[in-house]
Amino acid sequence: MASNKQIGSADFFIAKKTSKGSSDILHQHQSFELYYLINGKREYFIGDRHFPISAGSIVIIPPKVLHTTTSAGGLRYLLHFSESFLRRYFTEEMLKPLLNQLPFVFCGDDIENDHIKRILAAMLTEYNNATNKQIPCNDVLMAGYLYQLLFVCGNENNTYVFSNNADKRITQIIQYINKNYSYINDIEEIARTFFISKSHLCRLFKKSLGITLVSYLNTIKIKAACAMIKEDTESLNQIALHCGFNSYSYFCKVFKFEKGVTPTEYKKRHKYL
Repeated sequence: MASNKQIGSADFFIAKKTSKGSSDILHQHQSFELYYLINGKREYFIGDRHFPISAGSIVIIPPKVLHTTTSAGGLRYLLHFSESFLRRYFTEEMLKPLLNQLPFVFCGDDIENDHIKRILAAMLTEYNNATNKQIPCNDVLMAGYLYQLLFVCGNENNTYVFSNNADKRITQIIQYINKNYSYINDIEEIARTFFISKSHLCRLFKKSLGITLVSYLNTIKIKAACAMIKEDTESLNQIALHCGFNSYSYFCKVFKFEKGVTPTEYKKRHKYL
């Protein structure tokens, strides 16, 4: 079963790494994520959409949006930057063209890619130099580089790509789950809705996203439960029922697996936040 991990990030972070293969971890960040694929091919699952990406693709994901990557590996740059970092250096007018169309997927031509890679290489050099010397990174310089990247993206079309009909069906299934999770008691209900067998549905979902359908359904239900717990207007038993769990004990089991704590412990942690 995939887990839904909350990955914390500082105001700014950049790394250059090789993704060796599929990840079954459906996760979200408190920060923005910018992913640039240098070579190879990947499959990105963001929110309720599925994106095949290739070398030269930029993906920008806003905070608190579930996502994961699957398929073969590839070399990539990965950036995280907080909203407070953005708003410290950019005006609302500068940010609006980009932030209004997130998540964002774009693949540039050779000239654009050369420009993007030069910016990212300069950012990484500055960041690593500061890290090695154990001194604060020059945020103003980083903000300038980041603005150049966002400017390139803000002037391009946001591309949503389906590679085949199976991808379209998976997106429809995901959208159905996101809308009806509180009423879905088992996978057979989803299979009947889309006129396919349970076994075929599970294979299609796993092949397309690298995670099981049960994992995704539980992740969506627990995400909704967390939001309701923070609102603190209903009991945990009521929240379990509203999120599609017929058994409170099963709700607690899934919650503990997804979040690492019981619903009661989670409620105590967030009561005074």
